[in-house]
Amino acid sequence: MTKPATFLDALAGTGARGVRIAKESSKVVDVTLVEFNQVSMQIARKNARKNKVEARCEFVHKEANAYLHSRFGRLERFDAVDVDPFGTPAPYVQGALSAAGDGAIVSITATDTATLCGVYPSVAMRRYGARVVKSEFAHEAALRVLFGFCARVGGVVDMGIEPVAAHSTLHYLRVYFLVERGPAKSDRSLKEVGYVATCGSCHDNTVTPIFMAACPKCGSKARSIGPMWVGRLFDEEIRGDAAALCTKFGWRGAADALQALEGANAFPPFGFSMAAITSREKMSSVRFQKVVDSLKASGRSAMRQPFGLSGLKTDAPYQEVLAAVRLSSN
Repeated sequence: MTKPATFLDALAGTGARGVRIAKESSKVVDVTLVEFNQVSMQIARKNARKNKVEARCEFVHKEANAYLHSRFGRLERFDAVDVDPFGTPAPYVQGALSAAGDGAIVSITATDTATLCGVYPSVAMRRYGARVVKSEFAHEAALRVLFGFCARVGGVVDMGIEPVAAHSTLHYLRVYFLVERGPAKSDRSLKEVGYVATCGSCHDNTVTPIFMAACPKCGSKARSIGPMWVGRLFDEEIRGDAAALCTKFGWRGAADALQALEGANAFPPFGFSMAAITSREKMSSVRFQKVVDSLKASGRSAMRQPFGLSGLKTDAPYQEVLAAVRLSSN
C-alpha cells in the first residue's frame, strides 16, 4: 500500500483529524476538510493556521454526503477517505466509496455500538440490513457486520473492499479497508460475506454462507448473525508496521490495539466469553491464561479476544473450551 497524497476528512468538525494528518504525516499530504457548520469550519481554519499547515488544507463548506457523491465518476478522487459521524455511518458509506480512488484506504467510525452489538436488532436491520443478537463475541460481530455492510454497499458501485485493521474502543467501533474498483473485485469481496449461527443449546458457532434457523450440530434453534464479514479482519504486514511505528512514537493506546490483533486472523470469525461460560456453569472465575495453556496442551490454538475484556479466540469447539475451563478451575 502506497502512502496517500490526498486525504479527505468528510465530517471535519473543528479539523482535529484533518489538521493532524497535514501536520504529522511523514509525506506531504493535501487534506480536504468538509464541514457544513460554519462555526466549526472557522475553528478548523484557525487550527490549520496555528499549526502552519493551512497551505496544504482545502476547506469546503458543504454537506458531507453531497460532497462525497459529487466525486463519483470523477478523476478527482482521494487516496484516503475518513468518515467519522456522530452515530451510525450507514448513510455515508456509499458516498465514501464513491469518493475513494482505486487502491485508496477508507476509514469508517460507528458510535451506535449498542445497535451493532445486538441491543437493538430492529435498528440494526433498518440501518445495516443485518440480523444482530447479543452474543459472546458481540464486539467482533459488530465490526464484522460493519465490514459486511461496506462490502455489500461496495457492490452497488462495483467496488470491492479488503480489510486493513479494526478495533473496538470504549463506545465506538472503527474499521479501515482498501478499496478496489471493478465488478470482479466486488464479487471477490462478497464471497467473504456470510453468517455465524450461534446455538443457545450446545453453545457452538457455525460459519455459513446463508441464514440458518437451526443449529447444524444439535438441531436446536440457532440465532444467525449477519450478513457479516467472515474473512480476515486485518492485513498482518500493515498491522505489524503500524504497531512498530506507534511504539516508536509512544502512542501506547494505538500500539496496544494493533498488537492485540496479532494472530487473530488464524481463528474463526467468532469467540467465547469466559465470563459467560463460568456464569452459565455456576463456576467461580478462572485464570484466562490457564484456559489458553490447557487448550494448547491438547493441540488447539487460542488467544485473547482483541475486541472484548474476557473473550477467547480458539479453533476448539465449545465442548473442548468448556472442558479446558473446568480443568482450569481445579
